[in-house]
Amino acid sequence: MTLTMTTAQDHTTAGDRPAVADRTTIGAHLALPLFHTLCGTLAGHPYLKVVVDRAENTWHLLDAAVHPFHVDYIATRVLGMELAELDACLDAFNASVYADPERRFLLGVLSLHTDMGAGTAGAGADTGRHLPTGRRARPFLVLETTEADTMSGPMLEEFYTFVRHRLDSRLPLLLKPANHGQEHALAAISDVRVPRILSHQLFGSRTRTPLNPGEAVGRLRHFRTAREYEEYAAGAGPLGGSDIVAMPCLPDDVPRVAGFINTAPTTPLSHTNVLASGWGIPNAIIRDLDQLIEAEDLAGAWVRYEVQDDDITLVRLPQAPAPLLQAPGSALSSTLAQASAGLTQASAAGTSDRRPAAPRVRLEPPLLHADIPALPLHQLRRTDRNRYGTKAANLGELHHVLAAGGEHTPAGEPDRAGQRPDQTIDLTAYYGRPRPPRADLYAHLTARLNTRLTTRLTARRTARPGLSDLPALPALPDLSDLPDLSDLSDLSDLSEGVRKAQLRAAARDFVRATVTAPDGMALPFALQHRFLTSSPAIRQGISDLKAALEREAIDTIDPLCRRLQHLIQHAAPMPDDVARAITAAAHALPAGPSGTPGRLVVRSSSNAEDLRGFSAAGVYDSVTAVHGTDELLTAVRRVWASLLSPRSVRLRHQAGISPDDTYMGVIVQRYQPADLGGVLVTCNPTRRADFRNVYLNCSSGSPENVVDGTALPLQYLYNTVEGGGRTVALGSSTEDLPAATRERLADLALTGRLLQSHFSGTTPTDNSDAELNTNMDVDADVDRPLDIEWLMTDQGDFHLVQIRPYAAR
Repeated sequence: MTLTMTTAQDHTTAGDRPAVADRTTIGAHLALPLFHTLCGTLAGHPYLKVVVDRAENTWHLLDAAVHPFHVDYIATRVLGMELAELDACLDAFNASVYADPERRFLLGVLSLHTDMGAGTAGAGADTGRHLPTGRRARPFLVLETTEADTMSGPMLEEFYTFVRHRLDSRLPLLLKPANHGQEHALAAISDVRVPRILSHQLFGSRTRTPLNPGEAVGRLRHFRTAREYEEYAAGAGPLGGSDIVAMPCLPDDVPRVAGFINTAPTTPLSHTNVLASGWGIPNAIIRDLDQLIEAEDLAGAWVRYEVQDDDITLVRLPQAPAPLLQAPGSALSSTLAQASAGLTQASAAGTSDRRPAAPRVRLEPPLLHADIPALPLHQLRRTDRNRYGTKAANLGELHHVLAAGGEHTPAGEPDRAGQRPDQTIDLTAYYGRPRPPRADLYAHLTARLNTRLTTRLTARRTARPGLSDLPALPALPDLSDLPDLSDLSDLSDLSEGVRKAQLRAAARDFVRATVTAPDGMALPFALQHRFLTSSPAIRQGISDLKAALEREAIDTIDPLCRRLQHLIQHAAPMPDDVARAITAAAHALPAGPSGTPGRLVVRSSSNAEDLRGFSAAGVYDSVTAVHGTDELLTAVRRVWASLLSPRSVRLRHQAGISPDDTYMGVIVQRYQPADLGGVLVTCNPTRRADFRNVYLNCSSGSPENVVDGTALPLQYLYNTVEGGGRTVALGSSTEDLPAATRERLADLALTGRLLQSHFSGTTPTDNSDAELNTNMDVDADVDRPLDIEWLMTDQGDFHLVQIRPYAAR
């Protein structure tokens, strides 16, 4: 069984063209036979690129095998340009065909779909309004533009009408708005004149969706319910590196296996998919797996499973592969860590080889001095991660970024080392990376900032109607002092240094006007260390656990972990000085809105997470409802104990991380009620080569509702280069967010992209030992995406509550 999906690509510099006949047709009437002659495949559906030439009143139906890019065809075949000439002016040319209100050409794609009688195949049940219904499957076509196209409502109607008149009248045609702007532009046009279907209606519940690329050979373990999964794990033993687990919703505590298959819709930003990405294992949604298992006898079979950006392959092997290779004496690794060591890749004939073993993950040595104090988050920097943990250090760095001074931003107060915030922070570096044939994307960033700031100012000057059950837009900060980027539209008039300085200032001010970093207190590793070493029983338990791990005594590891967790959470007395330090940190928190302590949130912040080769998404505990001193101490114990849970110990052992090297810091913050919360990653997680888009998920309440799978979130893609956003899926919601809220999310998406330049593109300077920095930032890369958890308060303010590398490998 092979499932094939391909997506459109960006223009690239000229290369060898396929030596095939060009069947491109001009001015023809389009029926299905001609469509199939010319089409390619896009997102699992046949598609055809079309170019309407308004000047000549005709259209071009492009042969997909010869012309993968609209602009290449128009430039070379219609206008007589050389590709090198096009490369030299690509952005200007794109603007002339995608943004010019007087453009000559209208560019789009026709894709072929099938109506199965009760809505559309791959679409929600509410999409059948304009489609034929009945028992027989019938084809229909969908017309859409590129996501960055700025066609007005009348132009979209013209485009639809032009195509409709040249199309076989028996084929229903729907227009799919390519972005939120087009949805808004079409609102004033009758859907009788322009029948339409939205992106989330067509694709939000598609049958098969790649989530994380990878490949594996393993035995397919299919569970129809969570109970089946639990009963199997309890009876047949733990799942391991030779298993491919398929079930509707994979639990957060799933062990490291060969691959995941979701048989129900999910989000690419769930904990389990972040784990799959960090582990480098394949993950996809295959909603018709039941039928495939029955048709091809896949239950319990050995299969070859591969997920690519545009392809999913699941092939039954005729026989079991040769035994998986393992290092001598590695009983634990063979049952728990084969995915880490490298799975056997077996051919259908049963031959095998072994991938090179994954390198052991190394940690920066933690600092455990007794005099390291609990500190407010705003006093931390990224280099404090070896004292307070990754999450705390990153939140401290965010405070530093938001306080950074500049021409338009007052310098902040000195930090604890007497240093003032860095005025040279560059939040534009991502856009300075060459994206061939472009030398950089600075012009695009200039346009995005101008557009977003104009939108904000317009919103502030209008009445701003209410946002249904969501909060109204907040009172925005004074934007009058932001640099006027309109002068940067002609970049040749300014020196490179001047334009970069102005662009950096505008980016900093935009981020500061969009998000805040809630303060809190960070408890250092040293506090946990003092607690652990104060208990002889805990010290002995850790010694026993280390010995069991060295012996790979599988049967004793879990009981030892559970006993240690019980000691940490309940039995071991907490030294008075440790308890006083924790309660003092809570009392040092800024007062809540009522001036009383109120509800607290206690979050984990370990040094053993977000490392190259080791993802700990969802592995450690946080407690979000804490009241009073007793509950605070209990919550801190629980967070500490999560470092020694059976699952976290096993996962770290697979990566070669010793218990001696791992410690847990704690973040204590005031609870902030949220009307909307979510996660964004500064990439397209299902297509990592896509440098334009940011993927954003949200649902009512806290971000945890998104990542832990308790709610199927609304899902959006926002283009941070050419602009525009689109709704990917509504999840559990019955309707999309209001347009004004989606505009606010566009600001958040651009902010995430700007922060990526700093958090992925800077290198700590306080440790010159490159070997110790193996998993730090010596290989800093502004293309490494971020994972950001955020919430929007009842006042409409965005708070960032977590910043971490996304699925670091």
